[in-house]
Amino acid sequence: MSTKFGTPEWAAALKQEINGSSEYRNAANRWGVDFNGNLLFVFEADERNPEQRALMLKLSGGACQDAEFVSEPSHPDAGFVLRGPAHLWREILDRKTMAATAILTGKLRVEGERMQLLKHTAANRALIHCTASVDTGWD
Repeated sequence: MSTKFGTPEWAAALKQEINGSSEYRNAANRWGVDFNGNLLFVFEADERNPEQRALMLKLSGGACQDAEFVSEPSHPDAGFVLRGPAHLWREILDRKTMAATAILTGKLRVEGERMQLLKHTAANRALIHCTASVDTGWD
């Protein structure tokens, strides 16, 4: 059964997916160690999705300590922010668009130390895989 996107239940399902993934645990064992690895995903409002959402993920050492939707498109605990239109995020979560491609083409904007992202490409790929693995209901 799908979980409605944007709800606390969806964030909890994502946390469980991340913490249950050996792929993520192994790829991200150094993510957030000696630097702030917390990520804020900002799903900007667009013509198809009138409500902006932001998802805060507290990540370190191959685990997710917390996942929650927050009210603001910025967060003092975020080490990195990825921003893009909600329809683009939906394409990423539906596995129609690769996040790395969206970043490289500038459709998904990154705030934070880009070199850290590049050093941890496998961790970020595994994280997106976990995110896309949540059985998501969109309406």
